[in-house]
Amino acid sequence: MRQHYGPDDRDGTAGTEVRGRRHDRRRREGLRDMTDTINPDATALLSDLVAVPSVNPRGAAEPAETPVAQRIADWCAAQGIAAEVRPVVDGRCNVVATVPGRDPGTAVLFESHLDTVEVEHMTTPPFTPTVRDGRLFGRGACDAKGPLAAFLIALRDVARSPQPPPRTVIVAGVADEEHEYRGVLRLLEDLERDATTKVSGAVVGEPTDLRAVVAHKGVMRCRIVATGPGGHSSRPWGLDNPIETIARVVTFLAEEVTPSLADAPHPLVGPASLVPALIGGGTGPNTVPNECAVSLDRRTLPGEDPEQVWRELRDRITDRFGEDVTVEPPFLTDLALDNDPGDRFVAGVRDVLARVGRDADAIGTGWGSDASKIAAAGIPAVVLGPGSIADAHTPDESIDLAELADAVEIARAIMLAPAPPH
Repeated sequence: MRQHYGPDDRDGTAGTEVRGRRHDRRRREGLRDMTDTINPDATALLSDLVAVPSVNPRGAAEPAETPVAQRIADWCAAQGIAAEVRPVVDGRCNVVATVPGRDPGTAVLFESHLDTVEVEHMTTPPFTPTVRDGRLFGRGACDAKGPLAAFLIALRDVARSPQPPPRTVIVAGVADEEHEYRGVLRLLEDLERDATTKVSGAVVGEPTDLRAVVAHKGVMRCRIVATGPGGHSSRPWGLDNPIETIARVVTFLAEEVTPSLADAPHPLVGPASLVPALIGGGTGPNTVPNECAVSLDRRTLPGEDPEQVWRELRDRITDRFGEDVTVEPPFLTDLALDNDPGDRFVAGVRDVLARVGRDADAIGTGWGSDASKIAAAGIPAVVLGPGSIADAHTPDESIDLAELADAVEIARAIMLAPAPPH
């Protein structure tokens, strides 16, 4: 049985008493006792999804997510659920499943992504799902096919209910979350074109340990490039070596730029960060290089404009190092997420967590998700799903199957929550 400890309950004594009270309340409310039950249907569906490779091609023109999107559409058809495979780019597709509600003008969206990161250096078979010790192993098991499988099983249960849900329920699996977010952007375009239905809130499936994430960081990524005349390595005197220049740039960032980021932390996501993430230069060991570049990952806070962050960084680097160093425009930016924890939809999600005995406090994270794009479109978005971010992208990625089962219960409860007034 899993243990649930509060921050001041490391010995588990108080936790046992609290869990007992929660279990009594859940029995009175007809809710399942969330301890160590495994949902065989969710486990089977997740196994099917993991077995279909969907590694993000990082911009290559490959239909990477389409086979798993089609697999989901076929599964939905077998359950009597309407689902569409919708093109995004280069043969890559989203899949969108819908169960109509009693109020056709209002919908709740459950969104997660179909793509995974690469599988090199994995220590478990990436596409042969393996169950042991109550966990399912495989690439995408927790990030993010686990949350998606939970949403789909909950949708099936809602579709089988004697009456329609209060509001229309949409479950979407989208492409390209791990690279350029093109799947969620296309999904939002599709939703905007449907003028008959208003999406009142969204649950975005990521591994959050079933905590309600209402805020997360954004990102600005750019390259800093140093150039020089080049030359023979036996005659380096008087030559500006771009590798040495970039070394000075990295030192400047570490000693003068990064420390200041700790001065104004966000209450939920903490301070901004700056990491030199990739460096390269030179063509051979006997040549003074003509160029060296470092790529930066700058995590932005709610309220920061990624473009303004880039401009300020560019100006500081230019002032210090002159025209031989260029701060290129960002090759990727993403928005931060900053929901009001008291928003009506957000509060409803947190209430469901409280009723099933989960920690309902709103939290923030340092990583990003599709939720920031959904929220920017005016839809309150909570990031919520089974699994831990500590297991995502790892050589032995896995998910706790009991937590997967809990996620089905939670998703179904949110789907069946009353539609808010117009």
